[in-house]
Amino acid sequence: MPMRRIITAYAFVMFFVVIALFGTASAALGGGMYTEVVGRQSTYTLQVAKARGTIYDRNGEPLTNAEEKYIAAVIPSAEVISRLNAAAGEERREALRVALENGKPFLIEVDTPVNMDGVETFRVFNRYAQDQPAANLIGYLENGETGADGIEKSFDSILSASNGEINVTFTIDALGNAIAGAELLVENSYKIADGGVVLTLDKSIQTALEDACASIEKGAAVVLDCKTGDILACASFPAIDPNNLAKSLEDPNSPFINRALCAYAPGSVFKLFVAAAALEAGVDYRETYTCTGSIEAGGMDFACYDGKAHGEVNMHTALRKSCNGYFVQLLDKLDPANVLRLVRNLGFERALQLSDGLSTQTGTLPDDETLQNARARANFSFGQGETTVSPLQLAAAVNAIAAGGVYTSPRLIFGMADADLQIQKTDENEGYTIMEATTANRLRAYMESTARYGTGISGAPQNCVSGIKTGTAQTGVYTEEGEEILNYWYAGYICDSEERPAYTLVILEESARESHVAQAFRKIGEFLFDFI
Repeated sequence: MPMRRIITAYAFVMFFVVIALFGTASAALGGGMYTEVVGRQSTYTLQVAKARGTIYDRNGEPLTNAEEKYIAAVIPSAEVISRLNAAAGEERREALRVALENGKPFLIEVDTPVNMDGVETFRVFNRYAQDQPAANLIGYLENGETGADGIEKSFDSILSASNGEINVTFTIDALGNAIAGAELLVENSYKIADGGVVLTLDKSIQTALEDACASIEKGAAVVLDCKTGDILACASFPAIDPNNLAKSLEDPNSPFINRALCAYAPGSVFKLFVAAAALEAGVDYRETYTCTGSIEAGGMDFACYDGKAHGEVNMHTALRKSCNGYFVQLLDKLDPANVLRLVRNLGFERALQLSDGLSTQTGTLPDDETLQNARARANFSFGQGETTVSPLQLAAAVNAIAAGGVYTSPRLIFGMADADLQIQKTDENEGYTIMEATTANRLRAYMESTARYGTGISGAPQNCVSGIKTGTAQTGVYTEEGEEILNYWYAGYICDSEERPAYTLVILEESARESHVAQAFRKIGEFLFDFI
């Protein structure tokens, strides 16, 4: 090979080696940008912060960008590190020591502003609070910039429209080390936009709900405004940590799942809707049934909870005691198609669309043919078998009873806020009558009796009138000791001082060996009454 071609090939290879080394050096310095200045000096740019529109609650309280912090851009030196040790906090001191050894410019969060040569401090906003309310509904960001889930994803184009940012440029030598005494170049167009997305959530109720459910390891909870169907609070447990997604990924309880939108067997809460269909069909609610603790259907025995015999019950006392046998025989008196029609009108088997790309699971119901089977019909009568519904769908269905027979689809998007925090509201969802008011009122009386004297007594708030229906759903999952893991439900409403339903509340505890839903329902119920 001629010498000229060898030299040319060698130069070609070395060009790409230099390019590769350049990229490696850039990555090693934390993704900053190099720009050649003169000779052996370059500049290195770090982005301190980038603005993003705010997500608000219905009262204009920020759900994101609610907490401030200080970020220091630093040219490391012994004097600077000594000063920062006090301002950065003990947990960051090791990082400061390493930074001094590296000699490269860096960013670090500090507790208080630091003013000295080689340090520039900026006041910025944390996107998410340390205990971020409604974390699973709000979602999180990919690479700190792009909405990847929840409201962040649904409204990414609006929330990312504010592109103000803070960039700091350092002068560095050929080794990437900051040059002491060199001036920092700051480009600052950062400003949290006052405009953004406004949700129907109430931050105070959301925070109280999450606090009330602190003992629930896995589950979900929803609070609706009884009159409008607006979602005032919606929580999933465990919640994601949008400030530490890696930690959430490692959690075996899967916090990325928004359980408020996932479908589960409703258990005995479903008896409310079988009772509603029966009342609409003219069945005598006073007719009695004698419960012996179990009932046979299709050659299989179906037991009441713990095999308890309830004795003589009618519709009222069967709901109060949650008697499975009563509802198995009640459904045999009905056309199952009428029950299916009612619950579909109540939002079962229909995904609730909350925003673009954010909706509940559809849920499932058995079909008419399946319900010709006596065993399937028995399971259907008390919310087992093929019947599944999300906590949000179930809350909307229970809300129709609380609202006098009017079903209103839940709403999450309250409106959009402009730069002056003037809110352009979305239209409220219109309700429509699903059952007679007399049917709903009778069921409300039964639910209030359940709260006072029945299965809901341990979870009934002590400061107000409430209506409750409890549910225990089998999962088919067993512990090593042979004990079945169950899902527990509390569903109902909280009345105002004039004993009118004001809030509808549903709480689910998933896969639990011990239930905490009663204490959670009581605690949030008492808060809601005081909040009115």
